[in-house]
Amino acid sequence: MTKGERHAITNHTCAVYSSAFPDSLSEADVGRPGVATYKDTQILQSEVAYEKENQINVTGDKTVSDADALDQILLNLIMLDEAEQRGLSVTQEEVDAEMAGQRKNYEEYEEVRSYIEEWCTKMGITTEQYFDMVAEQLPHRMLRQRLRDTLGQEYCAQHGLEFTKVNPPEQMTKYVDQYLDNLLEAHRSEIKYY
Repeated sequence: MTKGERHAITNHTCAVYSSAFPDSLSEADVGRPGVATYKDTQILQSEVAYEKENQINVTGDKTVSDADALDQILLNLIMLDEAEQRGLSVTQEEVDAEMAGQRKNYEEYEEVRSYIEEWCTKMGITTEQYFDMVAEQLPHRMLRQRLRDTLGQEYCAQHGLEFTKVNPPEQMTKYVDQYLDNLLEAHRSEIKYY
């Protein structure tokens, strides 16, 4: 396996972390209102802090603002609603296959295993707890990706382009990103900030 392939697998594995944790209140959140609410979902400061750390780890950026992290959390929630409105879903078989792939990467690639074990040690959890948390969030991550793919397929069909997940047409990628930015803006009235 080349270094580039290992990097891609590690990045894919790390992307699962996004918005998956934490599931419990941090001490800093106890008794405090959230920083925002989308529909009935309250977003806590600890979730924003986690998302900032996640974005830094996944993208390699040195800093991420609270506003950018909060927008990503909100967009993730809005994307799930958009996918549901479009009738998109993922099957349990698809989730199981992806989860098996995550476990296989952990077992076969030392770089992936080391990264996950380091993260688990830092968070004070076992690798089984980690995989349980990943399994809980995987359907949401996969559904958001299905929405991105559907938007890309629609764009390509309308513009006579070939849809591909690897090296997708640049104009398609720009369209999907712009669509999602507009989606966030379209739902601003459903977001309450504290």
